[in-house]
Amino acid sequence: MKIFRFLRHHKANLALALALLMVQAYCELTLPSVMSEIVDTGISRGGIEDVVPDRITAADLGDVELLLTSKEADRVEELYSGPDADGVRIFEGDRRDRDEINGFLGEAEMIAFMLERGVPVDSVVEDGREAEALKAVVGDTLTIDAIKALAGAHAGSSDSAAFDPSAIRDGLHRALGSDGGAVVTSQAIEFVKFAYERAGVDLAGVQTDFLVREGARMLTYALIAALCAIAAAYNASRTAALIARDLRHDVYERVLSFSPAEMGRFSEASLITRATNDIQQVQMVLVMCMRMVLFAPCMGVGAVVKVIGFGSTGLQWIILAGLAVIMVVIGVLMGLTMPRFRRMQDLVDRNNLIAREIITGVMPIRAFGRGDSERERYDEANRELTATYIFTNRAMSFMMPVLMMLMNIISIAIVWFGGHAVDAGGMQVGDLMAYMNYTMQVIMSFMIITMVAVMLPRADIASERIMEVISTESSIVDPAHTLEGPQGHMTADGSSLDWSGVLSFDDVSFTYPNAEAPTLEHVSFTVRPGQTLGIIGSTGSGKTTLVQMIPRLYDASAGTITVDGVDVRRMSLHELRSLIGYVPQKGMLFSGDIEGNIAYGDPDMPHADVERAARIAQASEFIDAKPDGYGSAIAQGGSNVSGGQRQRLSIARALAIDPKILVFDDSFSALDYKTDAALRAGLSHELRRTSVVIVAQRIATIMHADQILVLDDGSVVGQGTHEELLRSCEAYREIAMSQLSSEELGLDEGEAR
Repeated sequence: MKIFRFLRHHKANLALALALLMVQAYCELTLPSVMSEIVDTGISRGGIEDVVPDRITAADLGDVELLLTSKEADRVEELYSGPDADGVRIFEGDRRDRDEINGFLGEAEMIAFMLERGVPVDSVVEDGREAEALKAVVGDTLTIDAIKALAGAHAGSSDSAAFDPSAIRDGLHRALGSDGGAVVTSQAIEFVKFAYERAGVDLAGVQTDFLVREGARMLTYALIAALCAIAAAYNASRTAALIARDLRHDVYERVLSFSPAEMGRFSEASLITRATNDIQQVQMVLVMCMRMVLFAPCMGVGAVVKVIGFGSTGLQWIILAGLAVIMVVIGVLMGLTMPRFRRMQDLVDRNNLIAREIITGVMPIRAFGRGDSERERYDEANRELTATYIFTNRAMSFMMPVLMMLMNIISIAIVWFGGHAVDAGGMQVGDLMAYMNYTMQVIMSFMIITMVAVMLPRADIASERIMEVISTESSIVDPAHTLEGPQGHMTADGSSLDWSGVLSFDDVSFTYPNAEAPTLEHVSFTVRPGQTLGIIGSTGSGKTTLVQMIPRLYDASAGTITVDGVDVRRMSLHELRSLIGYVPQKGMLFSGDIEGNIAYGDPDMPHADVERAARIAQASEFIDAKPDGYGSAIAQGGSNVSGGQRQRLSIARALAIDPKILVFDDSFSALDYKTDAALRAGLSHELRRTSVVIVAQRIATIMHADQILVLDDGSVVGQGTHEELLRSCEAYREIAMSQLSSEELGLDEGEAR
């Protein structure tokens, strides 16, 4: 049911699949019956479908009527026309009339056929005295001519001892016993064949017509079943593909909404596995569910009904015994493989995680000579995954030959015991063949469900992992009611003015979930358009966490962060982030070209704006030097450009959207001092209406900022201009003295000490 829940939005496709499979099952279940008719009627009976002849001579019909009661004979006379010029009478009744007279007429035809060859008197007359009296008249053998003579001799007689030819049928019933029905039909058909010959009917034509008609019927059922199978496969594949597409969309949409807190719950390798391998598993099993899981019960139940329809054949115990053995085999294999299937997805995650670490970290691995140890670490994970695959695949490969062997044993048993029934007259050859087909369909239905059931645990785990991602709500969401403009900045008609970009932190603190101590405590500052705030501090002091709260990648645990006086938690995420140009520590580029990466925030951006952003970011020089300029290709992750070029393109991307607030999270680290200085000069000249926040490790990058914030272990230990902090903040002075000389800092010898 966990798998079928993905079909809740595709009920029409599910109903269509069920309808197609039911039609296919009906057609395939009908084929053995048609085959049985072809064998029993078309071949064994020469195409003669029942014992009521369509054409019969008056003499042959008179012989048959001798063996009927007067009431039965009258009814037969009503249904046949008078004799034509050739003495042939034609049946004029319908299907119901045939069914009405079929029983007693067949018995009479069988006796007539036997009497033509002679029947011992003792076999048809039970009373000894009656038998002796009859022998005295006709001898030991009773023939059709003797019956005619007796009937003529007693015509019109009211003597109770007169011989009644119809009584012969009772004697034959006793002689034939319980299997008499098949014998009666086969012998009656032989009588009809001779009757047709005498009536001038082409027997070869009758057989050919029947075989052609039933063959066409069989071909039609097979064609309909094939068309339904093709349509069901197309419907299942298309529906599963649509579901997989929607799942991938939902997973990626959810991942894009995740804050860093949710991203921390799932590794990158795990998310990739869930969005690819897990969804593929669900898609594959959905196809099998809509084809095999729905089809197998239709076939199985239908085949059981057909088998029961054969009545008491004495072969039902073979099916029950075979199914019992199959269930034991299935139970053992499922018990062995289920735990391995549940473990397999975790091993795939682990394998992907290690592979990703090795591929992305190949340079330090080589630099530190750790290739052998990393290879061994991957081989260990790979061996465990491979061993699990091999074990489950071996178990699956073992199941198929065992089940096939059981099917063959069951087939042999049915042929063996069914052959005795055919020999005894209890079954016909066509019925035995049909019975075997239906039995195989019952067993195949169990096998199909079993094969799918073995795959379900893995798909079940995959579906749980997918739903775990989709059901994970981001901790950063849009507020129920958002503000459309900055507070206190309204026009006369009540519409909001544009944002100016005043960024304020008011006593902001932040603690990571499940952390014992806060990462940031009591941070307060304000940055206005045209001003630059520099943030510096030791590693782990909380600089990146602080700037990540500006675009609401994290929400403050205490205090408020405002833009133009509006709490960022009351703004829509789209509007807030449209005001901010954020450059993370690691410059991430996307596959495409340079212009597409710079214009990433607005694909319709004019080329002039792209060039302006590249010029401010000091990237135009190396871009113009490339043969294709802004059309130059960028590989995935920007691997075909240097670290400094990648960083400048990332900065240009943030500048291109003309943000109100520009945040640099240690984004100048890969730039040389000359480029760093030129970039800062360009920012101060071009961005006079933008609030700028710069996180840096180098004093030279922020020393000219309007305000500098010094962080140490999450707390603000200094706040002011460069000159003020050199005099008042010991931590800042230590950082500055470690990077620049006293002359560069403008300190005399006493201040340096």
